[in-house]
Amino acid sequence: MKKKIRILRIVSSLDPKYGGPSKTIIDSSVTLNRQGFKVDILTSDNENSIFFKSKKINIINKGPGLGNYCFNLKLFFWLLKNRNNYDQFIIHGIWEFNTLIARILLKNRFYVFTHGQLDPFFKSQNIKKIKKQIYWNLFEKKNLLYSKSLVLTSENEKKLLNNTYVDTKKIKKTVIRYGINRPKFNKNKSIKIFYKKFPKLKNKRFLLFLGRFHEKKGCEILIRSTKKMLDNKTNIYILMAGPNNNYKDKLKSLSSRYKLDNNIFWTDIILKDLKWGAISASQGMVLSSHGENFGVSLAESLSCSRPVLTTDKVNIYREILNSRAGLISKNNVNSFYSILKKFNNLSKNNIKKINANSLKCFKKNFDLYLTEKSLGKFLLKEYNKK
Repeated sequence: MKKKIRILRIVSSLDPKYGGPSKTIIDSSVTLNRQGFKVDILTSDNENSIFFKSKKINIINKGPGLGNYCFNLKLFFWLLKNRNNYDQFIIHGIWEFNTLIARILLKNRFYVFTHGQLDPFFKSQNIKKIKKQIYWNLFEKKNLLYSKSLVLTSENEKKLLNNTYVDTKKIKKTVIRYGINRPKFNKNKSIKIFYKKFPKLKNKRFLLFLGRFHEKKGCEILIRSTKKMLDNKTNIYILMAGPNNNYKDKLKSLSSRYKLDNNIFWTDIILKDLKWGAISASQGMVLSSHGENFGVSLAESLSCSRPVLTTDKVNIYREILNSRAGLISKNNVNSFYSILKKFNNLSKNNIKKINANSLKCFKKNFDLYLTEKSLGKFLLKEYNKK
């Protein structure tokens, strides 16, 4: 690449408590930089927020934004003043002020990652669905029609848009390969840090849930499946890690009602060495989801040679299944219970095999270092169309 193509990514927040996109935005920005792109990230985080440090990636915080919509005139006027400094723009997320200002200021110069926000699962949330359909018809559809393309992370995500709760037929869609960078950490040190924080899990075979607590994640399925395991005289331990909210409180109440306090452990968001220690010390990652466009925590688990137990509502389930890197169920209690039971009965030899397959699956499908040209290739090709 002779000339450095200048990219501005716009996202409401890089705070990891909002889930996986912050991780993938950072990792892919580092990768794009390595390929010769110049990447800046514009956010509505508070100006003194520091969620990531890099000499190569410039993060511009122009927050705070107002409410869930992240209305932010400060960000609007910064973009108005600086938009000619960039060649391409990527908006992360919809249903926010960012796609509206992109339509106003960046017509036909921006791409949009939906990050699963058009998943058919949301059809079941009647009041929210109606509000979004109204907003879609008034604003959001037009915003996306003025984009160069929606950027999707799997063919399955693209297919599911035919069954979502709004009409996306006239909006251009592009599928790229997606992933994370393989983490660099001291495994033994990280595991020691983890057991110091969670001594009750030492010498226990446990599974890990890692992520946002949201109805979409289907955590009730996991809790009820755990109860079923215990009812059938099979011991099981789960660590549930993620930011506190009302939904998490409901799940904890359900767990207590089922008398699972000795089997399900709860903690706030875990990061850095503590997170990698948790994944490495676990037997694998669980995600009993009703819908997931990617599943960053699953890719993180695979990168640490740990298998995943998830549902066929997660768009990367075929890659996991084809690599024999985990077990796949339907998104209901009986089906998820069956894969918990099957995993629990695996021999030591089969556990070694599934662990090895997990890392192979990651390297083949989700390692940005190995698949790094996908987003970069797409952006370069689009730039050269000018």
